Amino acid sequence: MLLLLCGPALAEPPRHAAPAAPAAPAAPALPAPPAPPASLNIRFVVHTGATTRTHDVIVAGDHRCASVSEKVPDHQDEINVCTSDDSHLDIDWVTRASSSEYRSKASVVLAHGATAELGSGNGPRLGVTIQ
Repeated sequence: MLLLLCGPALAEPPRHAAPAAPAAPAAPALPAPPAPPASLNIRFVVHTGATTRTHDVIVAGDHRCASVSEKVPDHQDEINVCTSDDSHLDIDWVTRASSSEYRSKASVVLAHGATAELGSGNGPRLGVTIQ
């Protein structure tokens, strides 16, 4: 007995899948800003006339700010300092004497060993050293 099959085959031939499109390259990662040190030792030196006063503060890693205040009969110093997210040290300071007051705000680059001097050209000055 002979059977002949006529017509289309019962199974279709396998179809080939189109190749996947190549993945887009990942955007380069932006460098993270440098992490602030665990703590900063900062020395402030207030120069008023012939007088020099030194104040030391520590900005701890779990706090962003520190301050120092000295008030005696002939003068008063107030210094507030905070670290910023962009690796700067923001300083707000005032010094007062019996007949004068000087106030200043400044921002300096945050780096160990950095020094700066802020203030008036012919008046009070604040020396800043990051140790």
